[in-house]
Amino acid sequence: MSKSKKRSNAQRSTQSEATKETTKEALHPPSKEASAPMTSTAKIKVMRSEQASQLAQRLVMRLLAILLIGFLLIYLKSLLIPLVLAILFAFLLSPAIHKMNGWGVPFTLSTLISHLFSLVAISAVLFAFTATVGPLSRSLPKYRDAMIQEITEGVEWVSGKIESPKAQEALRKEIGESVLPKAIDQGVKLTQRGLTTTTTILGNFFLTLLLSIFILLESHAMKEKVTEAYGKDHPLLISMSDIGLDVRAYVIAKTLTSLLTATCVYAVLKVAEVDFAFFWAMLTFPLNFIPTVGAIAASLPPITIALIDPNLSFGTALTVTICLALINAVIGSVVEPNYVGQKVRLSPLVVFLSMLLWGLIWGPVGMILAIPIMVSVKVICSHVEGLEPIAIMMRG
Repeated sequence: MSKSKKRSNAQRSTQSEATKETTKEALHPPSKEASAPMTSTAKIKVMRSEQASQLAQRLVMRLLAILLIGFLLIYLKSLLIPLVLAILFAFLLSPAIHKMNGWGVPFTLSTLISHLFSLVAISAVLFAFTATVGPLSRSLPKYRDAMIQEITEGVEWVSGKIESPKAQEALRKEIGESVLPKAIDQGVKLTQRGLTTTTTILGNFFLTLLLSIFILLESHAMKEKVTEAYGKDHPLLISMSDIGLDVRAYVIAKTLTSLLTATCVYAVLKVAEVDFAFFWAMLTFPLNFIPTVGAIAASLPPITIALIDPNLSFGTALTVTICLALINAVIGSVVEPNYVGQKVRLSPLVVFLSMLLWGLIWGPVGMILAIPIMVSVKVICSHVEGLEPIAIMMRG
């Protein structure tokens, strides 16, 4: 009897639950969208919208990261420029330091000795450079007067072709009171900017040497730590070794071609008896490290001096112009691509764009450092998984 009662009670509860469900469905019927299964087209649309949203988020994050990096590069350039120069200096001096270390000289002492010799050599060059600036600055009024005379004669010749006396007087007044003073002021500003840049480089030179010493001392210990932690074949160690080789090869090749250019420029200017030939040759050497633009910028001042110097004929000035143009064309178009290009292995387009970019960020120093920075970026990309295509695209 008890079992039959239990069955009857269970049946009643089941019937009551079914009645409740039926009543609930009658009061709240399910929607067609919920009852019908999602079609394949709708699933594809949802997946595409999610992928587009993720892609947009990635692009926004990357753009923000690029903007942040650019801001930091500009805001911290007073610290980053000496740091990058110190790293470059450390790469250049490391072979000599390891050579002395192999001879039994302690690593710290060999580091100090190499930096001391570098300090003496660069100080001698800077002393010779600055010793010529004094006589050049005292001769600037002579060249300024000669330039004014040349411009005045040109204005007189042009105004002689004008028949109207009022137009002639207006042209003289406009050039004499507006164009010529503005041109002189602009030249003074450019000179002051160049002196400021030179002063900044000299001020950063000692900080660069100090940072280079600390970098070399720390790199020796860091290399041992990375080797102990990850092994000798870690990509970081391979990248640093390859960066050192490529950067040293580029700097040595570029130094030799710049020295050749400066020597040829000095010979031409000395034979033509252009004033301060040694100074213009010394100026050519560092400017030649700036791709394409540096050689042109180094040639303009001596050509201008040759044109306005009353002691030189127009034929001599024209000869100087042609010779300097030929020197830059031969070395820049034949020697450097075949010699320096083999060491750099960068696309010419990458070189030009990097020069513009780093020149915009760090000025003239950035133009000089553009190629070593891009060489380092290419080497790092070639050893990082997933970034190899970037290194291939940068390769020349």
